[in-house]
Amino acid sequence: MSFFDELPQRARGMAGAVGEKAREAVDSAKISAAILTEKRELSKNYHAIGQWYVCEHSGEVPEAIADVVAAVRASQEKISELQARREAAEAAEAVEEPEGAVCPVCGKISVSKFCPHCGAPMGE
Repeated sequence: MSFFDELPQRARGMAGAVGEKAREAVDSAKISAAILTEKRELSKNYHAIGQWYVCEHSGEVPEAIADVVAAVRASQEKISELQARREAAEAAEAVEEPEGAVCPVCGKISVSKFCPHCGAPMGE
């Protein structure tokens, strides 16, 4: 047989091999995605166990995790302080008078020549 006679058979063989490798790659990717999903679920469950433990055992904590529990409680206190600061800042911003003119049509405040809400001229 000549080279050109064998070419279609070789091409089909190569196409089959390429298709098989592609299926293997897809299967491997699916398995990797499933592993990643399970690792995330495991991490979420570990997180839930730790959160429950810290909430339930506010008194005596085993020495092995005392530092971790102390760090968690310090973070919780810091979050509470930051939230209080944010609320105070938002309350202070709400008290300040907004700058600009009041739209004669819709009543919104703007600093532009035309109201960005309704398009009416803001006047002088």
